[in-house]
Parts: sequence; C-alpha cells; structure tokens
Amino acid sequence: MDLVLVVCLVASPGHCRPERLAYSYEAAAPQACMAAAPPIVAEWTETHPEWSVARWRCEPLERRARR
Repeated sequence: MDLVLVVCLVASPGHCRPERLAYSYEAAAPQACMAAAPPIVAEWTETHPEWSVARWRCEPLERRARR
C-alpha cells in the first residue's frame, strides 16, 4: 500500500496536487495503512507549512505501476 495525499497551497487553495509519500506498506492490508497514516500525515503537514492536506488515501501498489 502507498499513502497518497491530496495537498493544496495555503495561499491558493484551488491549486492542489497529489503527493505520494515514500512510505510504503507493501505487506499491509488497507486497514493497517489507514491506521498508520494519521501520524505520517501530521508529520508531513508540519514539515510543509505552505501546503494543507485536503484528503489522503491508501492505494494499492498496482495502481502506482499503471500511472
């Protein structure tokens, strides 16, 4: 599983983009990814103050290969 954030610029909330984090949950079930995500999302938000996280999701690795 990959953790994918949709982030928007604080100064321009209409400017959003996906942000795929380096954290991978290869052997994890979607529930494990969802449980582990909140502190990772919080850490990312703290280190990127110019962005806000609009939403996030756990995505199977197979979806990354198709992009």
